[in-house]
Amino acid sequence: MFEITQFETTKRVRGTLILTVALVMLIALTVGLFPSIESAGIDLDAYIESLPEETRRAFIGNVTTITTIEGYLASQFYQLAWLLVLGVYYAYAAASSVASEVENKTLELVLVHSVSRSQLVVGKFFALVPSMIAVNALSYLAVYGGVRYIDEVIDPMDLFALHAYSIGYLLACAALGMVASVVFDTARRAQMVAIGSVFGMFIIDSFTFDTDYEWVGDFAFTRYYDVGEILTEGTVAWSDLALLVVSAVLLLIVSAELFERKDV
Repeated sequence: MFEITQFETTKRVRGTLILTVALVMLIALTVGLFPSIESAGIDLDAYIESLPEETRRAFIGNVTTITTIEGYLASQFYQLAWLLVLGVYYAYAAASSVASEVENKTLELVLVHSVSRSQLVVGKFFALVPSMIAVNALSYLAVYGGVRYIDEVIDPMDLFALHAYSIGYLLACAALGMVASVVFDTARRAQMVAIGSVFGMFIIDSFTFDTDYEWVGDFAFTRYYDVGEILTEGTVAWSDLALLVVSAVLLLIVSAELFERKDV
């Protein structure tokens, strides 16, 4: 299993580097715009209040002001980049891992090396963890360094908590993608289902929050990763983090069991 993890991790180095560079460039652009927005004299908070609740929840998140660097980053960067983009990316990456082996007829070549199907699933899943850690670590440094460069101040521990917490969220998204990977025989179909699932959870969470159907959004992973609350208030919901981690473990177990029973 560890050989599979090591091999798959090596294969993902290039993708991780490309993703990290893209995020660092986006961070530089986002942070660099803050001084001009701050000095523009526009009442952006009033604009936020005028937005429909669903729109505010989806694109601003649980943030009451974007005139502080914490509120600005939470709403203008992390709300979409981490909740949606990275969630979709790791669900997509996991979805292609096993399904591609089945589609390309290379599964038997892997299984002949005394590797069980469950070990294959777990090994490929854990290969995503180094990528998650690397992306978060380098992004943390880029955000903190960028904020200091424009002479703003941000709590390094709150920023660290935001990135560390995201590992649990991304693991849950990846585990969901892994379920799709073992259910479908083609990588493309598994990827589309994984992307649609994460995007669907994002939309459902946004449109059902604080409505009569709020309970529907309780099934969305995005409901349990509040970037605004962590970064602006320094509050970490440990019960929500535990729920994400447990969900990831359960979905991984389901994936392994489904693949053991699958006829391929």
